[in-house]
Amino acid sequence: MLHMVLCFTAAGCVFDERAVPMKPGYFAAVTMSDASANHPTNLGYAGGYAEASTREWLGVAQPQLEHLLPPRGRLVMLTDQMTGEQGRPRDVYAWFGRSPSTLNKLTKNWNGMVHTGQAVSRAEAIDQPAPPWPGFEPLWIPVAPDVRLHGRLALVRGADGTPAPGDCVVLIPGFLGDSAILRTRDLAAALYGHGFHVLALELRGHGQVEHYYPDLYYNFGVLETQDLLRVSEWLQDTHPCIRNTGMIGFCWGANHVMLAAWFDGRSPDDPSITPVVARFLDPPSGRRHYTLGVMAFSPVLRWEELMDETDLPHDDMWQNPPMFFFQKVIAARMARKGYPEVSGSLRRLIAYDFASSRLGPSFPVREAYHCLRFLPYRGQPDGDKLEFARVPVLMITAVNDPFLSAQDLADLTARTDNPLVASMIMRGGGHIGFAPYNPPYFYSLILNFFDRNHGAAAFSGTRE
Repeated sequence: MLHMVLCFTAAGCVFDERAVPMKPGYFAAVTMSDASANHPTNLGYAGGYAEASTREWLGVAQPQLEHLLPPRGRLVMLTDQMTGEQGRPRDVYAWFGRSPSTLNKLTKNWNGMVHTGQAVSRAEAIDQPAPPWPGFEPLWIPVAPDVRLHGRLALVRGADGTPAPGDCVVLIPGFLGDSAILRTRDLAAALYGHGFHVLALELRGHGQVEHYYPDLYYNFGVLETQDLLRVSEWLQDTHPCIRNTGMIGFCWGANHVMLAAWFDGRSPDDPSITPVVARFLDPPSGRRHYTLGVMAFSPVLRWEELMDETDLPHDDMWQNPPMFFFQKVIAARMARKGYPEVSGSLRRLIAYDFASSRLGPSFPVREAYHCLRFLPYRGQPDGDKLEFARVPVLMITAVNDPFLSAQDLADLTARTDNPLVASMIMRGGGHIGFAPYNPPYFYSLILNFFDRNHGAAAFSGTRE
């Protein structure tokens, strides 16, 4: 036990956030030629594979990338493997031979804990912005009257210095995260170096938006989802060089990108949007958004159960380190906002944020829950949101996630028939720690997913 105490307290601790930049030799290219016999339509901008799907793309891409994983790590569970007899979700932990009861214990899930810690930032960019990134410029994007979001944008330029035609990938950090996160910086640089335009975005209540607009409160996805669609429109309207947009999110940011995929394709009478919530939202747009697809790493699918768990304090770090530190983040947020209480309750934080926001103290928060729900909770419906996605959606989690249950992803996958929605459960990576776990695989999966000719959108025909 002493060596663990030293790990947590000493400088250079193994759990400290790590920079994991892209390096030469990391990238392995994927081609879709192996699937051409089944899909006679050509790849490219003119429709792609009209009958292909994200699930098929992943099934072709994964075997070409598995050599990047260690031998034991090549046991990866893909979409179709998550559903068993009669359409029921398979037991993920039995499939991998892991016990879920020990995943939040340091001695039983060391790698999962380490990779999680190395992906989580202890810094923030609220009162002071993060240091500059080469090639990126700060900017403010209008998304609503008197509401602007902060971001860092890099546009790939041609030999004459003008922006080159291409696609733009938007990066969304994790729970209450901002541009201080090293993963965001490193991933932005990798995408930019690979020829993508890149926007690293800070949402309402995050980073510099929190600093300059402290009265603009976070709504955990209700208003932010609409903001993200407006960001996509602004990028293409302001920068004609941007052909398509895509998006990547981590943890709660993964929920944001999944909600955006649903919101883009929802119907005017979507059951997940009650009349009260609808008053604050635009009707469905005729425009398409994030046609390049979205990637969701470690999404918080049963967040209401997580909220229940935070109703009780988790004060013993050794009993449940992830929950201990998560509640510290919640309490720090409450203290910063000057709320009447400072606790680790996610329920109370959401209630305070909603009451202080433009939605107002009389807004029925439970109706917002329905808008944000991906899986049924205590008999309350989820609305089958991902059935409405019309862009590629790839969800990734790890069986050794010490914070969230990987079973949740299989449960959601078994309920989703939309072939544009694909899922993958990896053996390693912890919670959002896929870059520290295996940098070549992490970067190769992302860069191939968004590839102009062989990516999921090209394969599925959703590109514009």
